[in-house]
Amino acid sequence: MRAPARSDDPTPSDHAPLDDAAARDMPLDNGFPRSDGIRPMSERLRYAFEQGGISQLVRRGVNHLASPWVEFGSVTFFRRPLDLVPELPRPRPGLAVVDATLADVPLVLEASDPRRTCELIRERLERGDLCFLAVDPDGRPVHSGWATMVGAHIPELERDIALKRHEAYLYDAYTPPTKRGHGAFGFVLDHLFAKLQSLGARVVYSYVRSDDPKGQRAACVRLRPVATLGHLRLNGYRPMIFGGWGDGLPTLVRRPVDDQGRSLR
Repeated sequence: MRAPARSDDPTPSDHAPLDDAAARDMPLDNGFPRSDGIRPMSERLRYAFEQGGISQLVRRGVNHLASPWVEFGSVTFFRRPLDLVPELPRPRPGLAVVDATLADVPLVLEASDPRRTCELIRERLERGDLCFLAVDPDGRPVHSGWATMVGAHIPELERDIALKRHEAYLYDAYTPPTKRGHGAFGFVLDHLFAKLQSLGARVVYSYVRSDDPKGQRAACVRLRPVATLGHLRLNGYRPMIFGGWGDGLPTLVRRPVDDQGRSLR
């Protein structure tokens, strides 16, 4: 999954891949954060307008009215090489970084999308995914960001990213609404880049949904957009995918399997 104005604190990462087995069965939310379902309509409209103006309101409105018979949108993939120069995290006044472990699960939840659970966070950490937290001077987390070198699921496309050796993938970056404006997103990204580089990663990927223009602008600061894929789902069937399947995209498969045909996810 980024050109104009810089933003180091993107909106909630509803575009983020829900690559865990429990999460991949969750239905798509047509661009609205799942927690918005209980918010007043006026707040949902304001949120959409802040994201992308009138065009964003129209896009989300049409998608919402057409669902569940027709669902459509697009995702933009981003890429950053990690084998050109040493990745050196830049300091950010008032912030420190924590490389989360199982003992830090409560802290991770404090700076995660409210849909995430303790079991989900623990499962990710146990399989080796990285989670870096930005914490304030009081030790409270203000942002969480994840990376993996195993693989990930793209729910909008119903495809899995099959990472090759020396490839990595960023996902599920989140800043609680009350903690934004401190540059924590970019601060954590810098540390993730350095850590992934030290683990042997030579390239890192991410993606952002088309209904998250702030997230796309934020990604453009440190990653390069490589392709946009549109998706169209009719009456709940498997989505049709169209767009540029050119160089720079990660490997996308329906379901990765081992030599015996058993699912790896």
